[in-house]
Amino acid sequence: MGQPLKAFTLKNEETYERLISLIENSQDRLALIVVACDDLRLRQQVIDRYESEAKQAKIRPFRIVLETEPSLRSGLASLELGEGYPAVVTVTGTEWLLRVTMREAEEQSDLDKFFGYLQWTREGLREFCYPIVLWVTHRILREMSKRAPDFWSWRKAVLRFASEEEEPTIALWQGEPRSPSIQERSDDKFLPPLEELLSEIQQLEAVSAESANLAMLYDQLGQVYAARIANGAARDLAQERQQAIAAFQSSVNQHQKLNNQVDLIGVLLRLGNFLSGQSQYEAAISAYQQSLEIAREIGDRGGEAASLGNLGVAYQSLGQYQRAIDFHQQSLEIKREIGDRGGEAASLGNLGIAYDSLGQHQRAVEFHQQHYEIAREIGDRGGEAASLGNLGIAYDSLGQHQRAVEFHQQHYEIAREIGDRGGEAASLGGLGNGYDSLGQHQRAVDFYQQSLEIAHEIGDRRGEANSRFNLGLTLAKLKRKKKSIEALQSARGLYQEMGLDHMVERCDSELRPTSPQN
Repeated sequence: MGQPLKAFTLKNEETYERLISLIENSQDRLALIVVACDDLRLRQQVIDRYESEAKQAKIRPFRIVLETEPSLRSGLASLELGEGYPAVVTVTGTEWLLRVTMREAEEQSDLDKFFGYLQWTREGLREFCYPIVLWVTHRILREMSKRAPDFWSWRKAVLRFASEEEEPTIALWQGEPRSPSIQERSDDKFLPPLEELLSEIQQLEAVSAESANLAMLYDQLGQVYAARIANGAARDLAQERQQAIAAFQSSVNQHQKLNNQVDLIGVLLRLGNFLSGQSQYEAAISAYQQSLEIAREIGDRGGEAASLGNLGVAYQSLGQYQRAIDFHQQSLEIKREIGDRGGEAASLGNLGIAYDSLGQHQRAVEFHQQHYEIAREIGDRGGEAASLGNLGIAYDSLGQHQRAVEFHQQHYEIAREIGDRGGEAASLGGLGNGYDSLGQHQRAVDFYQQSLEIAHEIGDRRGEANSRFNLGLTLAKLKRKKKSIEALQSARGLYQEMGLDHMVERCDSELRPTSPQN
């Protein structure tokens, strides 16, 4: 088999397995496999690995580098492929086309020429009965379907490799009504467009309903729907929520059939995260419990730590803080043991939130400060933003309201910078809390309204309930009783739907003194 190389991330390993399967199963016919990757070092590792495996399978590897005349057809014609031998052709060099400017007296850039050749020489490729692996950047891939639609319609498959430097963390933070809820940022940069993914699944199910690749495609489909909801792009929120859950569940079922336990852990965690983000905490706990059991069974310490951490977050959302602390502490110990600095930071942040909820605010500050320092050290802007927001909450609880506002403002600026809509809503809610504590109630109402709009837009029911709850409290201070009651009753209804009994009781407690008869 292939030479030892640096281990890929789970997602890249899945993509690699699909690529090698396509190469092996597409001999004796033309198969255009378009692969997007922006990391040149990773690309080289992948090429070296599949060429090595191809040689062992008696498949001859060939390479073409597109240069000044970026014609795929001409490059293929220059090869001495011979006949009757299995082969795979790797095409690189498209990344250079992005850097080449037009020469004097030329009307087309080299990139324009490349797309032109792709579009108009498709028929000329019929004679090549081999898999052709065309490597492009994600930018070129995005333009290919528009600028070379004829070629695009002939593609066998489109695969995407994500940079090994950008693996997202799984942890997720939730807060109480006066706290921001900082959700996991959807890393959808490398996910296929929805229509392309649906088409690919339909084609694969038609020819091979038992294919292992279906599990990966359904997992990606779930992530695409989840990202659309998180980014406020869902056209029908309720429908896409169900489609996301159904897609993740299809992936789970497929992995269970194939006994892919390592892959199953990742999908269950993503399903749990999505359910938790939609405030379906009991269902999320069920998914995390399954991932925890599998991780322990196969000795996957990273999966075990992630499952424990996310169980902590879910129980925290249900108001079971001591239970949450126990899970976070177990998760932290494993992450330190395996040297997962990003995961360690997430656990520290979650411990800070839990202790803050228990009224131990100074202890919470210490955990959030540790979280902030690690996030800065490893360049995690999302984690940095989360720790700043949580420091704001803790300082607000300690009565240092102006300092709290400064932290929430920093959180807001980073959330805007990185496009984190959930973080943006949370920081606006935090600013509302800070100004409310400073006695600037109308200003607080304005921030709560902005936070509410974003939470509603992205389908964050817990965030929406929290915004309405805080809005109700502040409107009462402004003597706007009717509006206050409406907001609190609305929050109560949402909390009841989510099964958050402790929050329903808090709403009831707040509603009693503000009811008209009192």
